[in-house]
Amino acid sequence: MKTKRETENLGEPKPPFRERLQMAVSSILEGRFFIEEAVEQYNILPSSIIQELRRIQKLKKASCPPKKKNK
Repeated sequence: MKTKRETENLGEPKPPFRERLQMAVSSILEGRFFIEEAVEQYNILPSSIIQELRRIQKLKKASCPPKKKNK
């Protein structure tokens, strides 16, 4: 009986980690996957995905000028 690692290696080689992470985050942001589905599809840890989403959120906040509240 083959192990999980042996069956995974039979297919195409996996893309590099950074590329898989970007594809997972892109799929989540486009609404195609939830985090759990992206984890299964791209074989990425959920913590890595969440960390990348937070980084993107931080960049968005930094790039947008603060909105002034009118009273």
